[in-house]
Amino acid sequence: MGKGERVNGRKGAGAYARLAISLSLFLPLALSLLLAGCDTLRVQRPLRPAPPPGPAEAGAVAPPLEQVWRYSAEGAFGPAPALVADGRVLVATRHGEVHLVDAASGDRIGKAGVGEAVEGTPVLLDGRLLVLPVAKGKYGLVAYDLVEGRRVWTRRGDPHAAGLLLAGDVLAAAAYDGTVRGLDPRTGTERWSLRPDTLARYFAAPVLLASGRAAVADDRGRVTALDPATGRVAWTADVGAPVHETPGAAGGLLIVPTTRGRLVALDAATGAEVWRHEAEDTGVLFASPTVAPGSGPGQAVLVGASDGVVRRLDAATGAVVWTRRFDGNVAAAPLVVGETVYVGTLDRRLVALDLATGAERWSTELEGRIKSASVVIGDVVLVFAEPHHVHAFRAVGAPGAGVASR
Repeated sequence: MGKGERVNGRKGAGAYARLAISLSLFLPLALSLLLAGCDTLRVQRPLRPAPPPGPAEAGAVAPPLEQVWRYSAEGAFGPAPALVADGRVLVATRHGEVHLVDAASGDRIGKAGVGEAVEGTPVLLDGRLLVLPVAKGKYGLVAYDLVEGRRVWTRRGDPHAAGLLLAGDVLAAAAYDGTVRGLDPRTGTERWSLRPDTLARYFAAPVLLASGRAAVADDRGRVTALDPATGRVAWTADVGAPVHETPGAAGGLLIVPTTRGRLVALDAATGAEVWRHEAEDTGVLFASPTVAPGSGPGQAVLVGASDGVVRRLDAATGAVVWTRRFDGNVAAAPLVVGETVYVGTLDRRLVALDLATGAERWSTELEGRIKSASVVIGDVVLVFAEPHHVHAFRAVGAPGAGVASR
């Protein structure tokens, strides 16, 4: 098990001799484990998915914050949020590993390797079966049993540049080659597949709509809504620009970010355009939008963009409520906790904004750029920054705050 960043001490000549003898005995065993996959991630019981933060938890992570630990994941992160469950965070990296880390202490519980980069958010079934989207290499999907500590199934090929969607008992996966598949999550068996556009590729993860349908958006601007159980297409729409980031769902709307300065809201039932927001610069790339919890008039959509502007829009109309400009590109989806919006930027800043007004309430600077979505688990905000660090923050004065970083 790891505890923060490790520091190697010096050893004397006698220690080196003993180490050499130990290595001569250990290396054959280590080699056999490496060839077997070198999976060392295991939990004693299934993990419980983390519920959305309640009012008490939201208040517990209100700014100002202070860092309580830092963990090196030894590899960079994709833009998608990490998976949180049972007081722990599953951190998948572009180094081809998944780390299970205790959110309270920053201690590593275990680590497993899949050999190639994991780009999107994994899914967790029954608290034990973890399915990982692999971005390149011989495996496109890897299913890992966390309780037994072993791989259950793999799918060769079909690289996935984005996360997965578990809809009922079907795993929806949009592959880089433009193929959408419905799989049995327990076995990896294909139930259906379709390819809406033979020239398109998927960089965005499937999204679950309020109707129970799944929606996928490709890099040619086509959005397809389908029945995840059968693959039957319900509707298609064209937003007129490539989609590289995962859309957001807000009640009866699907909010689609594009690479050409457009944020388009579609009717989730029909695919008809409801509203669009256009940046002044058509070259602006919108990040994945975040829809604030709650419903009704004034529901908030928060979205960052390559122009450094974070926008709050009215979900029903697309009207701009407020904007906030930063020096660096905002490539990560904002995190909304209670009445606070946490924004990470490419100029290494973590900023807390007031949800109602956009006013800055607190900020801090990290060592690296923030390109990945932050998450909250209990009273801890987790921020994923370059080159490969997970930073944990708690409210100043909260129990456990003030602990030195590791």
